[in-house]
Amino acid sequence: MSAEARPLAVVTGGARGIGEAIVAELISAGHRVVVVDINAKAIARASDSDAARAGLLIPLALSITDRAAVEDALAGLAEQHGPVSALVNNAGMTLSGSFLDQTDEDWDRIVDVNLKGTFVVSQVAARQMVAEGGGSIVNISSVSAHGVRTGPPAYAAAKAGVEGLSRLMAVQLGEHGIRVNTLVVGTTATPWLLSRKSEEELAKMRQSTLTGQLGDPGDVAGVAVFLCSPAAKHITGQLISVSGGQWMP
Repeated sequence: MSAEARPLAVVTGGARGIGEAIVAELISAGHRVVVVDINAKAIARASDSDAARAGLLIPLALSITDRAAVEDALAGLAEQHGPVSALVNNAGMTLSGSFLDQTDEDWDRIVDVNLKGTFVVSQVAARQMVAEGGGSIVNISSVSAHGVRTGPPAYAAAKAGVEGLSRLMAVQLGEHGIRVNTLVVGTTATPWLLSRKSEEELAKMRQSTLTGQLGDPGDVAGVAVFLCSPAAKHITGQLISVSGGQWMP
């Protein structure tokens, strides 16, 4: 299949970690993928990949909280490559801090990226999907939304907000043929995590799962790509735990 004939997917935060694994799986499944990331070095690395040279990966440096930039970028993509048929809202961020020392500034920044960013990109992409008669949106949440892990309250609140937003989106977009599902992700062995945790800390994290092991980025990617596929055409409005049993709905 030529690159131009492939359906277009967008993955935010797609140049690193879980997002990078999702991008690779989507390409393997027959999509062209727009990799949205705010990290310039990660975008440069994606731009130099074999997939980019083959026209299967389209790098896009973008802040997902900048509505005007998102609207301009997705309109340009639709004009050049066709409308978005699948969106994975993977971009997110967190900071250290507990409930007693969370600052207003950190709260605003975390909620802005994790919750507002998901809303902005979803709304802009969904308008294209409505015009095309349907699509799939997969949002990424965290077991932190369910009190499983400690951390800054803004992150837990933002991810809980993503879950509520996802259910509402599924209800209101279903009549347009758009499916919306959410992955509740547990502790995952991304390069970022592995570079910052000691072996003792990692061992404790493994013990927090029923499987006795950390998740792999590919574990999340496989489920996300399934939800973007025709095989999942009757699945919408769901919270799906990819956490090794850290959280069970």
